[in-house]
Amino acid sequence: MTFRQSDQLRWHHSMRLVVYRELAPHTTRSCHVIDQQTTTNSGRRIQTSQQTEEFFRTIDEELKQGIVSPRIFNDSELYAHELDRIFARCWCFVAHESEIPMPGDYVLRYIGQDQFIVVRDEDGQVRVLFNKCTHRGSPVCRVEKGNSSHFRCPYHSWVFKNTGEWSGAPYRKKAYKKLDAELWGLASAPHVDSVHGLIFASLDPGAPTLDEYLGEMRWYLDALLGLNDQGMSAIGEPQRWRVPANWKSGAENFMADAYHVPSLHRSAEEVGMFPGIEAGGAGPQASSRHVYFDEGHGMIINDGFLPPPWHRSGFPPEVADTFQPDRLTSDQQLFVENHSATTFLIFPNLGLVRVPASPHPGAPPTVFTYLRQWQPSGPDTIVNWNWTLGWNSAPEGFNEEAYVAALSMHGPAGILEQDDTVVWGGAPVAGKSVFARKSGMRFNFQLGLDGMSDYAEDPEWRFPGRATTSALGEAPQRAFYRRWLREVSTPDRPERTENGE
Repeated sequence: MTFRQSDQLRWHHSMRLVVYRELAPHTTRSCHVIDQQTTTNSGRRIQTSQQTEEFFRTIDEELKQGIVSPRIFNDSELYAHELDRIFARCWCFVAHESEIPMPGDYVLRYIGQDQFIVVRDEDGQVRVLFNKCTHRGSPVCRVEKGNSSHFRCPYHSWVFKNTGEWSGAPYRKKAYKKLDAELWGLASAPHVDSVHGLIFASLDPGAPTLDEYLGEMRWYLDALLGLNDQGMSAIGEPQRWRVPANWKSGAENFMADAYHVPSLHRSAEEVGMFPGIEAGGAGPQASSRHVYFDEGHGMIINDGFLPPPWHRSGFPPEVADTFQPDRLTSDQQLFVENHSATTFLIFPNLGLVRVPASPHPGAPPTVFTYLRQWQPSGPDTIVNWNWTLGWNSAPEGFNEEAYVAALSMHGPAGILEQDDTVVWGGAPVAGKSVFARKSGMRFNFQLGLDGMSDYAEDPEWRFPGRATTSALGEAPQRAFYRRWLREVSTPDRPERTENGE
């Protein structure tokens, strides 16, 4: 059987995947190498030790004081709970619809540390299939992206349709006379849905709908990604690279940490990439504020980084003129006219950043839209995934400039990204430290707590969520860790366990 597959991918003899990707239209091709994740989520039922149960109660009490133990950033038992109770239960982002536009198109992605085939079947339905053969567990797909009507296991050549259905095997009429094919298809995510091109999947049969999971955060997705009916598309391939950090550090940073911007990222202003960087921070020169939800979602809101004629969101007139305000409610229109999002987080690990940057020295700023996912690869390691999104209605030149600006700031060698990934590495080291444990070390999340800083809820905010008067606080981060604690401390419902007990 012959399968169609991408000619941009090949396996290196060292079993590392070599991904050739287009950096931008009309630019030269580059090679990005990343080792495949090799470990997977445990299939056994997770048990919680008495010591960890007591630790959960301690975390609950300490969060009220705005302090967090470093242990949560590097603990093997807690990490097992995260894989089992967060990534195997929550709705997780897996791909953008533009990556698989045609029937048969697929990409390989991860939920937790389990690998899935995200594929558009022959009828156009998006499926999320567990990439393990039901015969002996070998991966049935070993190419990162391509197009195929079927997937064949290399071990014994069991064949599966791109719907996941079992399709055949060698000597089928002699070897499997009584096989019930309906029982032996690829396991698949029980829930798959999308919003504005973002494809999510949940592995929990009892999960709420995606809209219920997003709650009022969906209102902001409409205002940020649904500005016209042509929508957005991923530009080029996602970039990936390993970072010695815990996934929660990246998530809470994108969710609400404007406080670090002027200090950690000062060099971006000094080299002319981000003029007036104080405006993107949490100090008196900034117009930023937080909007957050008890569900662990949240964002940094700004009132516009660039003057007219740029749109409040930072887009130039030739892009903003393609927006269709009548697609939005009157309140969403009012929000778009006066505010935009700098960053956001959808719990647990999908982030977005939309800020201006100069794509070239001396060039005017270009706003870019970046999706970011922090895929866990252990309690002290993540694989960063980046997608640049471009408006389908925008001039080609604008999207190309935005792609370059995004890479320059938040790509694998981006000027801001290098700053972030260096400092995020401290938390898991402290989390494993003997002295930190014995001395009772705690991390401080008290910014904005009980009058600590010029920071309060804004009673005049008319839009969804809890809004604050500034970004000089950490209320969203505390909400994030409260959601994290609820999930990791809550066992599966009995009907979700292996043996039904």
